[in-house]
Amino acid sequence: MSNTNADTNAASTPSFIAALVTAGITVGVFTGIWLVMHGRRVLDRVFQPRVILAPEAKRPEPLPSSPFSFWKDVFVTPDKAIIVANGVDAYLFVRYLKVFGLHMLVPYVILSFAVCIPIS
Repeated sequence: MSNTNADTNAASTPSFIAALVTAGITVGVFTGIWLVMHGRRVLDRVFQPRVILAPEAKRPEPLPSSPFSFWKDVFVTPDKAIIVANGVDAYLFVRYLKVFGLHMLVPYVILSFAVCIPIS
């Protein structure tokens, strides 16, 4: 059962703010680590193994080093090029990202903000 005392609301607001700050710091730290590690050309064998290890005839074009142009290239690359270079598994994963991320998640987030922000 929920508690309906007057002090219930006051105790939950600082808890929510503390959780929000903790989550923000965690996301910031891991994003920073990823940005530093992703930009290093020493780790190409980790982030782009097919560019280095595949035979010359089957090597795909290397991805750009910028994180934002990386995602742009993932979504702009034609589907047939992904199938030829990486196979059907990679194509289905990129298709999942396109369908779920762009066609379902983005409109859902916009609609959620449109409903939840005026309520606050």
